[in-house]
Amino acid sequence: MVPTAVVLSPDSYDKVVSERLDTETTGSDDSESLRLEHHLTLPVSVKSEDTDIIVVKELVPNPCPICHHPLKFLRELIERFENEDTNQIRCPLGHRYSGIMKVYHLNIFQQNESDDVSDKVLECPTCSGNKIQYLGPKEMFCLDCDWDSGIVARYRV
Repeated sequence: MVPTAVVLSPDSYDKVVSERLDTETTGSDDSESLRLEHHLTLPVSVKSEDTDIIVVKELVPNPCPICHHPLKFLRELIERFENEDTNQIRCPLGHRYSGIMKVYHLNIFQQNESDDVSDKVLECPTCSGNKIQYLGPKEMFCLDCDWDSGIVARYRV
């Protein structure tokens, strides 16, 4: 997966630019958005409210189904895949195969879950084991069996 763009709401953009200006010591005549794009090395756009996402793209299948070599230079491959009308991916050894591009929108600012502290689980409800691993205040799983607390992936397709 390769990040390809940042989409911010106007409030978030102002906040990021002000934080960037506070830490920046050199003065420049470039516009704020160009300096931010240069700093992040990604195109930055400002859209309506409730955006604040990073656009991430992935070519599937990866690695090559013929020779099993992983794809290299993913940014260039993704750009070529978008600009061509075919759905052909070319692996490092020259094989061409049919593929698709998946686009994910990752939330930049995760919800603060520190206010929603749940009761500590000390014993697995499935196997009664005591090897509970926490990923967050409400996200946990058991190391002895396949039980988890309903963990949901934090990305949108």
